[in-house]
Amino acid sequence: MVPLLSLLVCSATAALSLSTGLLEARQSWTLGYWAHEFQNYGCKPIIFIWAKATIEPGNMGLTVGPRLSDGLKLVFGPANVATQGVDYWGFIETNFYPGGAPPWGIFQMRLLLSAAAACPYSKIVAAGYSQGAALTHRAIEGLPRAVKDKIVAVVTFGDTQTWQDGGRIRNYDTNRTLIICNAGDAVCTGTLYVFPVHFDYIKWVPTATYYLTTKLLDDAAVRPWPDGSFVFPNVTIPVQPPIPYPPQPAAVDETAVLRGLYASPEALP
Repeated sequence: MVPLLSLLVCSATAALSLSTGLLEARQSWTLGYWAHEFQNYGCKPIIFIWAKATIEPGNMGLTVGPRLSDGLKLVFGPANVATQGVDYWGFIETNFYPGGAPPWGIFQMRLLLSAAAACPYSKIVAAGYSQGAALTHRAIEGLPRAVKDKIVAVVTFGDTQTWQDGGRIRNYDTNRTLIICNAGDAVCTGTLYVFPVHFDYIKWVPTATYYLTTKLLDDAAVRPWPDGSFVFPNVTIPVQPPIPYPPQPAAVDETAVLRGLYASPEALP
């Protein structure tokens, strides 16, 4: 797959046109394992809520989360994106809670999403990886409709609830959902058997960035940011990377998955 920086080079030039010296501390790239930009600094035009995988450090982890955050900031500009990780302890054992995630983590993510939805001009996107994907399912499915309507799009990686929830997030629009599962990743077939392919999701970051970007711009065309609230960096959409087959509203059986319903990048045109 083409590297993220190559895919977003056109957007990066515009997004970084702001002088680095003029950026405030809160208008920065995602450094380290933690991000509390929404909690610390409040509403921004785009609020990105992330749920990390099992036993990853901090609240962002060290694999998909920081890269996806910076992918969005590369397109829209760091000043316009507030990245917020969900503060939860994702132990191996907490995968066995009903629904695949611990209650305290679900509660924390619901609080963050509900608070973000109170920002009048913000657009929310959310994502999660592995146990964090389960957390995303459970947090979003029980939200009030008014809050769900403010969530522009959701992406999950190595989603442990893919099979259980029929290839979708319950009670949420499938047209705003992208579930990414590598071929051969057993956690996407209703088990918790973890093989090396489960740790190979960084390659999908360009696809997720593209998906979230297009959904945000589609929403902005209908509900534009008010004048002056968004420092728009003349976004140029990157060349479209491979998009996995969309989640299916009907129940997904294990046989269909094994036949390549969730294909690897190499199997896609």
